This record gives sequence, structure tokens and C-alpha cells, in this order.
Amino acid sequence: MKYNVMKNRILKNTIAATLLGFSSLCVWATPLPAQPHVYVEGSAEIEVEPDMMTFTLSIQTVDIDLAKAKADVDARSRLLIEACKKFGIKTEDIATTALNVRPEYEYKENQRVLTGNNVSRQVDIKLRDLKKYPEMMKTLVDAKISETINTNLTLSDKKAVEEKVQTAAMDDAKARAGRLAKSQGKAVGDPWSISEFNNRGNERWELTPNRQLMGSAAKEVSAMRVGDSAEPFEPGVMKISAQVYVVYLLK
Repeated sequence: MKYNVMKNRILKNTIAATLLGFSSLCVWATPLPAQPHVYVEGSAEIEVEPDMMTFTLSIQTVDIDLAKAKADVDARSRLLIEACKKFGIKTEDIATTALNVRPEYEYKENQRVLTGNNVSRQVDIKLRDLKKYPEMMKTLVDAKISETINTNLTLSDKKAVEEKVQTAAMDDAKARAGRLAKSQGKAVGDPWSISEFNNRGNERWELTPNRQLMGSAAKEVSAMRVGDSAEPFEPGVMKISAQVYVVYLLK
């Protein structure tokens, strides 16, 4: 008798859990209100000038004497930091990784022979005054700190620009909703839902905010071929965009 009571209780709990899961699925599958509404996508795009450049340098030495290789990388690292200070770059805008030490081998007569120790370190530098770019590039090249220098233009306050373009996208959504509602003799009421995700498409299972920053220029410069402080340089513009999906109630 106790067994049957327990069995019935488990069955009821299972049915309840199944119905709850089905109810949640239905709510998720139909993320729209029952009352009259309008569903719109708002979008906006802003052009901004980049105001910061990131330099990435890999300082590397290979030597059979590990101590000598390390000393060379450390010396060039200190030289790089001193060069940055001359351009007013603050300590927090210089990021260095720990030393990476890797032995290198080659096979001679079927035996693995140590040919040297590869010691390297990566350094990232943020230059916030783009007017100093040509002179700084020349300084880095002349100092022969690294064989290659990678540069990337970006924004120092990307979050603020993202918030600005997102607000503009919301304004666009409300304007679109207003035009649609007016065409049907209605007025836009309160927003029922606001999302950065398109919940009505199949992509709702892989939600990713639809925000893009485009135009970030990156290049690798051969340090042995750049030496002119009058290097032509134009940062250009970057485009940042945002989309929002809003459901407004109608009145």
C-alpha cells in the first residue's frame, strides 16, 4: 500500500514538472503580449575618430646561454619602457607579460641536440596622443627593440560610445513604432519588452548582442624598413552600430 502511495506521488510530481517545463517553453517560444502591440527593430550607427593606438611588440632572443638570452630581453624591455616615458606614456598603459623560456632543438645524426634557448616577452603599449605616433614609431624602430611592431587603432572609451549608439537605436525604435501605429490609427503605449537580442529568430538559442565596432585598423610594420619620422598617418574614422528589439503596447 505504501509503495502505491509513493508511486502515485512520484508520478504526480513528474507530471507537474513536465507541465511547468512545457509552460516555460511556451512562454519562451511566444515572447509577445496577448494585447495589441507593435514589434520593431531600432538601429543606429555612429562614426567616431579613433583616439588611441595600441603597440604590440614581441621582444625575443635565442642564445645557447640562457642567462645571456634573458639579460638581452630584460635590457631591451627596460629600453622600451624608458622610451615610452619620453612620450608621456603612463605606467598603467604599459603591460608586459612574464618571460617565456623555450629550449630549441634540432636533430643531428638521429639525436636531438639543443641549439639555443628562446627567451621572449610581449609588451602592449597604449598611446593616447595620436599626434605622437610617427615620432614614437621612429624611436622604437631606431632602438631596434623588436623586429616587428603591430599597431591597432581603437577608442579609449568604447563603452561610452556604445551607450550613446544604443540610446540612438532606442530612439529609432520608438520612432518606427510611432509611424506604424499612426498608420493604423493607434498610438504607442509603454514598452512591453526591450532586448538586444532578436528573440523571434532561430538565433535565440545562441544569444549575442548585435553590437559592432568596425574600422579598427591593424598592421604589422617591419622594423627594419621604417625610419622616416614623417611617415604619412591618417587615423580615419570608425563606425559603431547597435540594434535593439522592442515590443510596444498600442493604445
